[in-house]
Amino acid sequence: MNDKVFDIHVITIIVYLMHFDVLVTPEHAGKAKLYAQQFLQQQGYNSDDIQQQSCDFCHNEIATPAVIAAINAQGYYILKLQGC
Repeated sequence: MNDKVFDIHVITIIVYLMHFDVLVTPEHAGKAKLYAQQFLQQQGYNSDDIQQQSCDFCHNEIATPAVIAAINAQGYYILKLQGC
């Protein structure tokens, strides 16, 4: 499976940086920002807590079995990189 990687940078109102990737299939690329927002809500942040957010397409890559399983189960995979 080939997936699209969207690079997410978030700064909260308390100036806390979070950096993570959202991996999706090409068919769900338009939902990357929605999936990022859902992940932030699961981490206890709502839109009032976010000062700045970017969601940029980064690259394509071949998905690992763990990524494939997550995408098949929920439509996306979150790769936590910094501050998550």
